[in-house]
Amino acid sequence: MRNVIALAILLVTATANATPEISVSASATHDAITEGETTLSAEPEVAYAAVADYAQWSAMFPDIHQVIVTSRTAGDARVTLVHRDGNRDNLHFRNQPAARMVWFEDTGGRAEVWAELVFLPGDRPGTTRLHSRLYADVHGVASLFVSDRKLRTLREQRVRDDLTRLHAFFAREGSVAGR
Repeated sequence: MRNVIALAILLVTATANATPEISVSASATHDAITEGETTLSAEPEVAYAAVADYAQWSAMFPDIHQVIVTSRTAGDARVTLVHRDGNRDNLHFRNQPAARMVWFEDTGGRAEVWAELVFLPGDRPGTTRLHSRLYADVHGVASLFVSDRKLRTLREQRVRDDLTRLHAFFAREGSVAGR
């Protein structure tokens, strides 16, 4: 009987600590794009609206200390993300609300970087299938110092980390809303 109880405790603990189902892969269409997917515990409209509300990004992504929106019209915005280590990312958003797509590009770095997040209906009611694409490439002199393999590894890690954080955020939000 003790073995059964111990096994049950291990299974419950393993399930509670399991990482969310996240898939990350190279794009079939472009070498500099990494794609990823996960399921969020929210309706697509709710998930899209939350991510399009840039002020919430510091709650979604723990490495972001402050969000500064410098301009905003319809689906277009200029946003500066201030990270805990002091680094800043200047982003230009061109969202497509009808498609529930958040799209942005980094306007201040040495690499060409853009990302899109598309919020699609999930397999079950109350869920969203989040599909992300991240493009990152370096050109010119910088390409001499960063290999394609290193860029691919960095893109894969970033997609995995961001999807994990968004999955956790919506799991928390869903559990709070369900109380």
